[in-house]
Amino acid sequence: MIADLFNWKPLPAGRPATPLSLTADEGTWIKLADFKGHLNVVLIFFRRMDDNATETFLKAMQAQQARFEELECGIFGVHTARTDKLREFHAKMGIQFFLLYDPFAFAARGFRASGRIRPICKDTTVVVGKDGNVLYSQRGFPDVEELLATLAQAEGKSVPVRVQPAAAQASSSTLRDPGRGPSAVRDVESAEALRLLQEADTPYILVDVRTKAEWEREHSPLARLIPVDELPHRYAELKQTTHVIFVCQGGGRSAAAAEFLTSIGASDICNVLGGMSEWTGPKVAGP
Repeated sequence: MIADLFNWKPLPAGRPATPLSLTADEGTWIKLADFKGHLNVVLIFFRRMDDNATETFLKAMQAQQARFEELECGIFGVHTARTDKLREFHAKMGIQFFLLYDPFAFAARGFRASGRIRPICKDTTVVVGKDGNVLYSQRGFPDVEELLATLAQAEGKSVPVRVQPAAAQASSSTLRDPGRGPSAVRDVESAEALRLLQEADTPYILVDVRTKAEWEREHSPLARLIPVDELPHRYAELKQTTHVIFVCQGGGRSAAAAEFLTSIGASDICNVLGGMSEWTGPKVAGP
């Protein structure tokens, strides 16, 4: 059907979960593979941070977090907002579980929790079992008790006794950080970027993440073009995930590109402040 070109059903139960490797709002690098064999995981993909349904569900999950931990299950929210915005939302909500930064909804796409066309997360809830397979996957926000029942069945246990919200809020998470913190993105001025690129035997490469049209108007002869929305599918073309400098027109898209690369474990990543608007090096036009 034509509708299927724009919408798809979530990843079905029983299917191996798609690999996921994202940066948490406080900087921890979270890899789904690290939980295999010892922890179940609930992934809550959500589209908006100003939506009552989203806030209600996240708070309900927080209120019952202790029950999820009894079933050896960790909880993560997933959104496309940058980590600074996620930290603000995290503090506002008063939740304890991590919120993960999914630039361009790359991870969401693997779980069919995004639009086919637009790079946004769609409200979707996924439970991944200890064996790495999907136990539950549904568009929207289900009843928390339904999730707990699914986990209890998988663990061969009874559903833990319901706890009161106040008690749940007071409890502290027993989830341990399974990954390592990614290297922070380093903001550099144009002059510093040029110095790094022009050093003898420099390991640095310059990646322009603007559109092809912007590139053809003018660009640095030192750069290679990978538009920001293509980066999640093309970063392997760089043949390195260290010593990469990103540039765009004003610094926003390149910052997002830099954060994406660090979210998959890259290090020594730089973002050019002011972008090509403040580039002091040579510029050329054309392809």
